[in-house]
Amino acid sequence: MISSQLQKEEGNKLFSDGKWAEAVQCYTKAIELSPTPNGSLVDLAVYYKNRAACYLKLERYTAAAKDATNALELVGNDTKSLFRRCQALLALGKLEEAFTDARMVLHIEPQNTAIQPVLRKITAAIQDKAKKQSSTKSKVDQMFDLAFNKECGKEKRLQACNNLIVLAREDAGAELIFKANGVMKLSRLINEKDTEIVMSAIRTLSCLCHHNKARARLVIREINPAKWFHLICLPSEQLTNAVAHMLQNIIDSISELYLLHEKRKKHEEKKRKEGPQMLGPYPQLQLDEESQQDIDSLLMAIVKLINSGKISACGRDAAIELIMKNVTNQEGVDWSKKILETDGISRLLEVGGTLQSSDAGALKITESTRMNVAVALSKIYDDLISEKSCDKFKDQCQQHMSEQFGDSDQSSQVEAIVAVSTLLQGPYVVGNSILGRQGVMEIMLAMAGSEDPLYQKVAVEALVHSANKKEKCSGMIKQAVPILKQLYHSKNENVKVRALVGLCKLGSFGGTDVSAKSFAEGSTLKLAKSCRKFLTNKATDFDLRRWACEGLAYLTLDADVKEELVDDTEAILSLIDLAKDGDKSVIYPAATVFVNMTNSYDKKEVDKEMVELAKFAKQHVPEEHEKDKKEYLDKRVSKLVKAGLVNALVCLSKTQSEMCKELICR
Repeated sequence: MISSQLQKEEGNKLFSDGKWAEAVQCYTKAIELSPTPNGSLVDLAVYYKNRAACYLKLERYTAAAKDATNALELVGNDTKSLFRRCQALLALGKLEEAFTDARMVLHIEPQNTAIQPVLRKITAAIQDKAKKQSSTKSKVDQMFDLAFNKECGKEKRLQACNNLIVLAREDAGAELIFKANGVMKLSRLINEKDTEIVMSAIRTLSCLCHHNKARARLVIREINPAKWFHLICLPSEQLTNAVAHMLQNIIDSISELYLLHEKRKKHEEKKRKEGPQMLGPYPQLQLDEESQQDIDSLLMAIVKLINSGKISACGRDAAIELIMKNVTNQEGVDWSKKILETDGISRLLEVGGTLQSSDAGALKITESTRMNVAVALSKIYDDLISEKSCDKFKDQCQQHMSEQFGDSDQSSQVEAIVAVSTLLQGPYVVGNSILGRQGVMEIMLAMAGSEDPLYQKVAVEALVHSANKKEKCSGMIKQAVPILKQLYHSKNENVKVRALVGLCKLGSFGGTDVSAKSFAEGSTLKLAKSCRKFLTNKATDFDLRRWACEGLAYLTLDADVKEELVDDTEAILSLIDLAKDGDKSVIYPAATVFVNMTNSYDKKEVDKEMVELAKFAKQHVPEEHEKDKKEYLDKRVSKLVKAGLVNALVCLSKTQSEMCKELICR
C-alpha cells in the first residue's frame, strides 16, 4: 500500500520539476491516506501547506488560502502556512487580511527576509487603496450634492447622475454609494419627473445590485416594487429596458445565478477533460427560504404585468422577456412548474391572441410581442420534465382556448385563431392538439374563405404555421391549397403575401429531394419569383418583405430556386439589406435562406446498401438535385460572398437567439 509519506515525497519531486498540477494530485492523495485521527497532525499540515504552494503556482488563490488555513488549524502560527496564505490573500485583493498574516510572520520570525518586501508591498497597496477610497467617497458626496441641487441646472444634475453610474460600476465605488445611504437617495431621484434623471438613477441602482446579494436585497426592501412596475408600464423604451435590466440584476444577485453558471461551466470543462466518470453531481440551483420568497414575489408581479391593460407595448415585451430569461432550470431560476400554479399561461395566451390595434381598449403590443410569447411558451413547455406537468400545461391551454372558441362573439373567434397561430410557432405539439379539436380547422378555412381581409389575414397566417409536417398535412393541403391560391390573388397585399408563404411552405415539403414534389413542375420557381418581387419592392412595408423572406426560406431547399435567386443580384442585395436591419423577426428566415443557398443544412449519411435494399423493396429513395452538386455550390458561394454575405452574417451574429447563432455558424 502506498503511504502518505511516499505521496508527499513524489509531490515534492514533481514540484521541484515545475509539474505543479501533478504535485497537487500527490499531495491530495497524501491527505486522503493520512491516518488521522491517530496520525501526525504535523504531517497532515505539511501536506496542506505544500498543496497550497502548488495552488499559488497555478494561480488558484482561493484554493491556496483554504489549504493554508487548514494547515494553520492543525499547527497554529506555522510561518510557511501564514506566508502562503498571505500571498494568496494579497492576490485576491484582501489586503487587510494579508497584512495581518504578514505582521504575524514578522512577529514570529523577526529576521525573516522573505516577508519584509511583501509587507512593504501590502502596506503601500493599503495606503493607495485608502487614498482612492477617500477620493471616491469625496466624489460620491459631491455627485449626490449636485444631483439634488436644482439650482445648478439640469445639465449639471444629469452629468452628476451619470457620474454616479460610472462610480457604481466598480465594486469599491458601489460600496461607497451604498454606505452613503445611496439607495434611499436614488429612490428620491426616481420620483422626479425628468425621465433622463430617473433613468440614470435606475442604472446606478442596477450597478449596485450587480452580483451583490446584500445590496440587491436592500433595494427591493427599501423601494416599493410598485414603483418599478409603474415605470416599466411607461411608453419609453429606454426607461423600460433600464428597469428590466435592473430587475434582471436583482434576480441574478439574489439567486446567485451568475455563480451557478460559473459552476456549470467548470463542470462541463471538467467533463471534457476528465470524462463523465470523474464528475460529481451536476450543479443545481439552491435557494434559501428568504431568497426563494424574494424571487417568487418578483416573478409573480412580472406575470401579472403580461396582460395588464396599463402597460405599454415595449413594457409588455420587457416583462415577457424577463419570464423567458428566468423561467427555465438550465438558464434561470427553475420557475416553469411554478408558473403552472399561477394563471401565467392564460395571460400569455391572451397576449398571444392579440392583434396590433389603435383601439383605446386593446392591449398594446409590438410586432415582436407574439413571437416573444411563442418563445416563452416554448421554453416553459420544453423545461417541464414530468408527463404530469406537460399535461397540466396542455390542459391550461385547452381551457383557455375552449373559453375563446365557446364565445359567440366573432372577435373572440379571431383572437382564438391568432392564439393558435402563436402556439404553433412555440410548443407546436400543443398548438397542433388544439388544431385537431373538432371545428377548429373548419373555422380557420371558413375565415380564410370569407370576404373580410382581417379574417383572411389571420386564418392564412394560422394555416402557414399549421403546415409543419407533410405526413400530418396531406388532408389539409387538399382543403387549403385552393383557398390559398384564391387569396393569393387578393388585392390586399397583407393577405396576398401570407397566402404566398402558405403555398411556399406547402410546396417545400419535398425538401432537397428532387423526386418528391408537392406541386407541379415549375410551380416553386413561380412562387419564388413572386417572393423576390415582394422582397425587391422597397416601396412595400417591412412586414411584407419579411414574409417574402420567410417564403424564400422554405423554397430555397429547391436547387432550381437557389440558382435563379443567386443570379438575381437585386434580390440578393435586398435580402442582405433586410438581414442587416437586425430586426428579430427577420433574422431566422434570412439566416435560413443563406444556409439553404450554401447547402449548410444537416445531411444524413446515405448507406449505399440501404439504398439498394430500398430500391429492391420498391421504396422511395431521395435523389439529390444536379444543381446541388459541388460545381454549382462553389459558384453560388462565390457569388454570395461578392454580394456582401460576410457583412450580413456579421450583422446577424449580434442576435441573442441561440438557434439563429447556430444557423449563422454553419
